[in-house]
Amino acid sequence: MCIIVSKNINGSKVLAKNRDRAYKPSLEIVHTIINGVEVVYLRDTITDWSEGMNEYGIGLVNTALMVGYDENEKKIVKKGGKPSKDGRRIRRALSQKKIKDTVNSAITFNGGIKGHTFISTPKRMIAIETTSNHEPKFKLFNEEDVVRTNHGHLHHNAGYTKGKDYLSSKIRKLTAEKLIDDINNLDEILPALRKKFYKKDSNHNLKRDTNKMFTSSQLLLDLENKLFKLTYIENNIDEFVGIRKSFPKGYEPKIKIVVTKVKS
Repeated sequence: MCIIVSKNINGSKVLAKNRDRAYKPSLEIVHTIINGVEVVYLRDTITDWSEGMNEYGIGLVNTALMVGYDENEKKIVKKGGKPSKDGRRIRRALSQKKIKDTVNSAITFNGGIKGHTFISTPKRMIAIETTSNHEPKFKLFNEEDVVRTNHGHLHHNAGYTKGKDYLSSKIRKLTAEKLIDDINNLDEILPALRKKFYKKDSNHNLKRDTNKMFTSSQLLLDLENKLFKLTYIENNIDEFVGIRKSFPKGYEPKIKIVVTKVKS
């Protein structure tokens, strides 16, 4: 039940995300080298979910299209399992030097990443839409701002297609589109995605706070300036473990990391 955004700021692309969960995640940031490429990714230590960017200005964010998956994940977590294979898929995709290789890895490696996936450089973004029941479809965006929630666009029968959850998905998408359309400052994006226009526990708010689902963190990737920014909701996570770095001796990282916390 997440929101992902691709936004143009001063001619360069920024990716952003509200991550909603039905359990309190434990989060860490990993800054390391994979296959010779510097990467930074947010990792959920409970489920191994990951997403982030690399030194070549390639970023990746994703939101689910499997109806009920995010809700059922809570049950799987309680049983001690790791419900998603996408963490490993995403980390491999981020270890590529060119966007075409990132896209190819994202759709082929170990069965491919499911859901709505944005893969972007500073100048162009490719949206991929796929589920276990739908083959990958693609759309290229150059200057447009783009928002995806939890209903299909290229596959119209994917994700939520009716009922309250579908209405929520549509309203959250339209609200986010309107908000980001008026933004020209990088620092305004995540606060905008925390704004509430309905009652606190409404399913239509961008920042969720319902019995089933709540926003645990936000991610912003400035691909031009190689900035990785995490904002986590202090009350809605179990723990922020910290930043785990692993580099060869003498290596100077190219990606900057900023971490902030806010209260629910």
